[in-house]
Amino acid sequence: MRHPSPVPFDDVDPRVSRSRAAVIRAATDLLVEGGPSAVTVDAIVHRSGVAKSTIYRHWESRDDILLSVIESCAPAIPIPDPGSDVVDAMREVVHAMADALNDPEWARVLPALLMLKNHESGVAAMNDRLEHEQEMALTVVLNRATSEGLLRADLDVQEAVTMLVGPLLFAHLTDSVKLDTAFVDRAVDNFLKAYAPS
Repeated sequence: MRHPSPVPFDDVDPRVSRSRAAVIRAATDLLVEGGPSAVTVDAIVHRSGVAKSTIYRHWESRDDILLSVIESCAPAIPIPDPGSDVVDAMREVVHAMADALNDPEWARVLPALLMLKNHESGVAAMNDRLEHEQEMALTVVLNRATSEGLLRADLDVQEAVTMLVGPLLFAHLTDSVKLDTAFVDRAVDNFLKAYAPS
């Protein structure tokens, strides 16, 4: 006999949800303020007011808490509707990436993620998954654009992703120009001109 799936704790007891949120918020603040070494279970207990025993009921280790922090802030880049105009779809994906970079919470966590990925295997795996998800959305659109003749047939997709997203990352990291709608549209327009069929 098949048993129904258990109801998530968050749906049963709002106190659990509040405790988890407090732990993640405290860990996020510690990570941003002091870097990875500042995130300890004792520091989280002190900052959040959540008992250590409660924390260990939901996370096996401090590294698991870090993964939850990153997962809670990580942007979701949707794959556009395959029936939409391909240029509109490309703009949609690139705008979603710009919105993620402009999200203050993700902007706070991103430097720590880049630092952690070289030292924590779990974080590195999550970073790889996030990058794959973002690249997948663009890859789908770029392949469509190539098949529809908007981009040249010998397009190197990995290079194209870098050329399309690179200006956004540079603008975000240097704060040299405003990463707004107009900038994103210009980046897409310039990319389409650069990779148009000869």
